[in-house]
Amino acid sequence: MKLTHRTLAVLCAAVTLPAQAGDFTSLLYGTGPGTDLKWGTADDTNAVGAGPDRILGTADDTTAKVSGAGNVLGDKLYLKVPDARAATATTPAYKPILYSSENSKVPLAIDYFATEWRSQAGVPARGTHTAQGTLTLVDSHVTFGASLGGVAIGDVYDFVFRDSRDNTLVFGTRVELGQKPTYDQDAELNFLYRYGFVEGSTVFKTDIAWTFLGNTDLRLYNAARADLRSLIGTPTLNLNAVSFQSDINLSEGNPFSGLYLIKTDATAYKTMAGAIGYFQAGEEGQALLYNTIAGFAPTVPPPVVVPNLPVPEPSEYALFLAGLGLIGVVARRRLRA
Repeated sequence: MKLTHRTLAVLCAAVTLPAQAGDFTSLLYGTGPGTDLKWGTADDTNAVGAGPDRILGTADDTTAKVSGAGNVLGDKLYLKVPDARAATATTPAYKPILYSSENSKVPLAIDYFATEWRSQAGVPARGTHTAQGTLTLVDSHVTFGASLGGVAIGDVYDFVFRDSRDNTLVFGTRVELGQKPTYDQDAELNFLYRYGFVEGSTVFKTDIAWTFLGNTDLRLYNAARADLRSLIGTPTLNLNAVSFQSDINLSEGNPFSGLYLIKTDATAYKTMAGAIGYFQAGEEGQALLYNTIAGFAPTVPPPVVVPNLPVPEPSEYALFLAGLGLIGVVARRRLRA
């Protein structure tokens, strides 16, 4: 598919569009669990559809894709990373992305602007910078030689950040294909997935964004609260999954994904088998291939257990007081001596 590099997109946008970008955007924007506060029941609202059986709350309920744009300055999912700037009396300092000294591809801190993208009453004017945040790395892991069909295709980077705006956990994914001679040079990933957004009765929220870590990163096309395996059609709602659609392919000049981000309301995280998935949809005639690897996922923290300390018996109090008295007698004798 078409190549979308940062440099080209920004150059074109600077000529044709006002300076604007986006913010973390809910995959269920304008939707909710309804008056019963339970997802998957008949009073769920808006972007959740009834599906072919026309009954809400059943397994074929549908949801909407939330799409970005080919130009980053008009992309509601794109987080603008500001250029480095020193602090002044009226403006804060902005830092370039700070990377780990141990791995130059692992960002330790990312400053970003949040920008209003909607055009409607009751919100700031479209293009207004509404907030500034910093994503600070909490944890990271790299799966080298991730495979499809038993063949190594590339490296998958998995991140957990904490957002300074609201202290929430943000999960990040980035893929690099074909960067070693032993990796398949013609693999294509049309979808990336993250799983683990339902734990027991808890359904974690998923607000989506993406940004560049390099000049040739490929943008995020769209995302859905679904385990979507088709380039066309309406996704089926799956609250446990998030699908990112893109077109990562070395032979087409798009070997790197951008940094695809999911902001949650979780306060803790875990390592989970099958937390990250990826799918080759056969767009260029390749085999349909899917795989998952372990990764980070949100979790409910264990409850704090207050120990049930035993209450001393009256006889124990008496022994304690007697002991204190004996200590006092010994101390007075030492003073006299």
